[in-house]
Amino acid sequence: MVAHVRKPVILLGLLAFMLCGGLAVSQDLNSAIHLTRSEQFSFAERQYKALLDKSPNNGDIYFYFANNYLARFFADSTIIPYKEMADSANMLFQRGVQAEPTNPINFVGLMELSLMQKDFLRANELRDKAISLMPSKQNKTIVMTPERQALIWIKMADAFVKSRDNDTAQIFGNLRKAEKLDPKNYEQYIVKGDAYILFLNDGSKAISNYNMASAMNPESPTAKLRIGQLWMKARQYQMALNYYQDVVKIDSTFAPAYRELGFLLSKAGRNEEAKKNFKKFLELSAGNIGSRLQYINTLMELQDYGEALNEVLTVLNTDKSNNDLNRALAYSYFETGQYEKGLAAIEQFINNSPDEKRRALDYAYWGRLLSKTKHDSLAGVMLMKAYDMDTSKTDLVSEAALAFNKVKNYPRAVELYQMKISLKKASPMDYYNLGKTYYNLQDFKMADSMLAIFNEQQPTYIQGFVWRARASSKLDPDSKLGTAKPVYEAILEKTASDTLKYQKERIESLYYLTFYYFQVYSDGKVKEDGLKAIEYGERIVAIDPNDENAVKSKQIIDILKKNIK
Repeated sequence: MVAHVRKPVILLGLLAFMLCGGLAVSQDLNSAIHLTRSEQFSFAERQYKALLDKSPNNGDIYFYFANNYLARFFADSTIIPYKEMADSANMLFQRGVQAEPTNPINFVGLMELSLMQKDFLRANELRDKAISLMPSKQNKTIVMTPERQALIWIKMADAFVKSRDNDTAQIFGNLRKAEKLDPKNYEQYIVKGDAYILFLNDGSKAISNYNMASAMNPESPTAKLRIGQLWMKARQYQMALNYYQDVVKIDSTFAPAYRELGFLLSKAGRNEEAKKNFKKFLELSAGNIGSRLQYINTLMELQDYGEALNEVLTVLNTDKSNNDLNRALAYSYFETGQYEKGLAAIEQFINNSPDEKRRALDYAYWGRLLSKTKHDSLAGVMLMKAYDMDTSKTDLVSEAALAFNKVKNYPRAVELYQMKISLKKASPMDYYNLGKTYYNLQDFKMADSMLAIFNEQQPTYIQGFVWRARASSKLDPDSKLGTAKPVYEAILEKTASDTLKYQKERIESLYYLTFYYFQVYSDGKVKEDGLKAIEYGERIVAIDPNDENAVKSKQIIDILKKNIK
């Protein structure tokens, strides 16, 4: 009798233990899923592994563990290699199928990978396999709660959304089935909102569904984050800020909210607040190199290159495998004036990256670093390569022309400036530099012509007048025609308010006028011309009697005073 009494007690105790154990696993799995959604991928990975140690036959754990890899890839596909992600996720989905072959969820995961790879035939086969494991008129023996069935349909719809497969009939059809089975599952409305904005560009319906999700589960930060992102996209920054702040109030550990706050505040020029939020994001998503690179990129956008450099070096201390760090390092070194280090970094990046991963900006920085380290001939080549990759960046043509000028490759520089003129993209400084280039080629007529255009565009830039005056005087080497006279007179007029700053330019102008009137007097013996020459010469002597032009002017003055009666 005692034995008969004890048996139910033992069974009840075992049942209670199993229920408690199952509840604990479920709670821990939800915790790991939350870490994935919060982009705390490394922490989530450790938790999934621990869960599998406890429950190696639970197919759901494999599914969500694989989704941790997918989510990490989607968070920054430029950092995480697709093949690495797909291999890891595929392995876990397959192990999930082996561990629990009657669980349809891992077939849904494999379907998503097939959709991402555009293998639609395989995706359809896997979809059919998942559906075959769910209750239906044909599968009446399968027992599955309506809530569980709804979850599978939601994950199936989400697979299309995440893989960017715009089969809206499948997406909304699956979601309608989910809604009939479990109208209280808020996640279906997030997926529906994502579909509306991604495939139908319907922000109004997207927000409506996100609001529905938020109302059904006020503790979920995802829906409010999505709404904030939509307001951000619409440039309604205050609305976006309100929603992001609500997310933080709901869940202070939800990392993406801090990243979005960082982006928003950086746009508002609130740089210190932006950096504070990015640092919080990095703190929560520890071990996420992609996130740290996002922060580095934002620091460079904020022109905080010193802090960006510190962040790059911090990452390199623990992970030198990511070649993108060399790119960020090169940019940061350039902007902080460490050109030799920057050159080494950009060359390491270029040498270790495939062609398709290189940007026009990479070659632009390479060219600039080459120029700063006195490799100007190659600098011009790289700057033009950058332009060829992005012809909207016509300033690169000007930079290349300057580099070719430095190595006295004047014909190539002229060619590039003329190209900008033909594209109707020439800036005033292009005409200025082109004028000087023609001067160096001793094509003084073209130099005078280009500098005349510059003078019209920039009438207060004194050096433009100085160079035009020099070019004009070269067209009249004896100074008898006075071609440069109006320009030198203009220089004296324009610099009259600051004679000390423009002392050299004024002396040059005064000497030209001294010599010009001396030549005119010598030809015509007109007293007034001689007196003007003396006047201009004496003004030079008064400014600086030891100047070379003052010495020559004294000689002219002496000659004139002996001859003028």
